[in-house]
Amino acid sequence: MITYYAVSGDQIKSVAKGSSDICWLHVETPPKEELKELSKAFQLPMDYLTAVLDDVENARTEGLEQEVFKRPILLVVEFPFVTTSPSGYLQYQSYPMSVIITPDKRLITVANHRPPFFDKVVTSKIQQNDMSPRMNIALLILWELVLSFNEHLEEINHQVSLLESHIQVATENKRLYQIMDIQKSLVFFESSTAANYGALKKLAHTTEFANHHAYQNHLHDILVETKQAVSTSRIYMRLVDQMTDTFSAIVSNNLNNIMKILTSLTIVLTIPTIIGGLYGMNVKLPFADQEWAFLLIIVGTIAICLWAIRYLRKKNLL
Repeated sequence: MITYYAVSGDQIKSVAKGSSDICWLHVETPPKEELKELSKAFQLPMDYLTAVLDDVENARTEGLEQEVFKRPILLVVEFPFVTTSPSGYLQYQSYPMSVIITPDKRLITVANHRPPFFDKVVTSKIQQNDMSPRMNIALLILWELVLSFNEHLEEINHQVSLLESHIQVATENKRLYQIMDIQKSLVFFESSTAANYGALKKLAHTTEFANHHAYQNHLHDILVETKQAVSTSRIYMRLVDQMTDTFSAIVSNNLNNIMKILTSLTIVLTIPTIIGGLYGMNVKLPFADQEWAFLLIIVGTIAICLWAIRYLRKKNLL
């Protein structure tokens, strides 16, 4: 499916296919026939369009060695996508998106999954500066993409904080599954943001962008946010790794405490069993012929049990 956009004033609007003011084409989950038509219409290499059909495609660039863009350039970046893991918890993955800029500064984006941040892009106002609207849209897309990583990292941090509040009484495996999903998300984020940073840095060093002050300012902000996402992902990964070790130690300690209490209770409950077993023997026993023997045995058994409970508590075993 192809969506066509134009700029009206400071707003991005959706237009019909044949409009003369089209400045941005977004291609989503495209069939091969659509890609062939685009390749022919804009003289694009097919791999520019088919790269994102592979969900594990890494961020990369092509055509940036030109001093002046006389042929299309390709920037493949990765964006975050929210899914549900097999264990039932939220998990974040990353998918590739192609950003193609043609020599006439026409913008083409291709994605196999709809980027969630596109809703913000199409409702954002286009800044009035000395850049063309098409390049403003391209940099706006990159800006919103980077911000989406940082927003999702804040969500992950909130999940980690909630886990910390539950970790003291945790004895179930489901918390470990949740930590595993968070770790997997952070692995995706760390890899994707680092790859994006490398690709965007190459874009910033091209002659076309390096010699344009407005381009440089926008790209500098994008690179700063991307670098922040990389470092934040790595910090959270280390924190979650430490939490995993702490969680395992706490679960093990909680289970040890439960076993300790159960063992102590078993010792206490063994006392009446032993006394009852002795006085259940068919032999001559002390007090056996007394009327108050049963009461004495009961009182003596309770006294011994209470002494055992006090002793175990004193030794912190109960």
